[in-house]
Amino acid sequence: MKPQYANTFGIRKVSDKEGEILEVTLDMTYKYMETAITITPKGLENVATPNAEQVASIVMNKQSAISLRNLLIQTLGLE
Repeated sequence: MKPQYANTFGIRKVSDKEGEILEVTLDMTYKYMETAITITPKGLENVATPNAEQVASIVMNKQSAISLRNLLIQTLGLE
């Protein structure tokens, strides 16, 4: 089954030698439990294992990432 939405997010950053952030990547992943049938000496067994599929990645420069942060703050408010 191909995922249609993301339920897990991760962030990566690329910095220069001085530590200045050059690029930020927001990774969106769909994590789910996958069921497989295995044959054991006791017979057939269902085994659930975690799996994940990359849904998308958004690469942003520093200004784009700041704009996204500000949009989230405006939308969700400060907590």
